[in-house]
Amino acid sequence: MGAAQDGMTGAGGAQAPRGRTRWGVVTAILGLPASALGVLLLMTAVRVLVP
Repeated sequence: MGAAQDGMTGAGGAQAPRGRTRWGVVTAILGLPASALGVLLLMTAVRVLVP
């Protein structure tokens, strides 16, 4: 019974992954373009609203 439990710990074990998680990588990749778009929209709004 101990051998069966040891075999299951590899695939979906309780250990936390090292480094960034998958969502952390996605956030890091998408965060820069989202920030650039936000800055562009802000600059456009300021240019339109300020005489």
